[in-house]
Amino acid sequence: MRYAMLLPVALVGLAGCEQRAPSVYVLESPQSVELIAAASASHVRQGETVVLHVERRTSGEWKAISRDQLRSGQCWVYRPPPQVEPEVAHSLQWEVDPEGAVEFHTDYQLDQSRVATMLAKGTVRLTPISTVKCEDDRLVVGPTIEIEVS
Repeated sequence: MRYAMLLPVALVGLAGCEQRAPSVYVLESPQSVELIAAASASHVRQGETVVLHVERRTSGEWKAISRDQLRSGQCWVYRPPPQVEPEVAHSLQWEVDPEGAVEFHTDYQLDQSRVATMLAKGTVRLTPISTVKCEDDRLVVGPTIEIEVS
């Protein structure tokens, strides 16, 4: 009986609420993106593995708007990208020099690192490349990691 009396009060309170489209975020200006790359070793033997790590730091201006304000084809997100992603190596593209000198493992790493086997002797250069959220044609290139393989 006590709950039955509360129901009308709750309904009256809800009646005053305005129905609005959910808010989303749109990019206001180009973002600043920095990649910080590291490897578990800088000298290994041919056939050994190296664990690659990349931290991504992103800053930019995002504006909250209601979904009904979006323009056709406008990029939007529910939440702006985090300012710091401690490990993104697994989700990045990698440029390898010399080509074919590395075999990337396809096993998913819980920590998002990337495991690679060194196939060729000499200096192997690995460069991380990241896409940028809501900037389709933009790629950010991180610092090159050099690994000496004997």
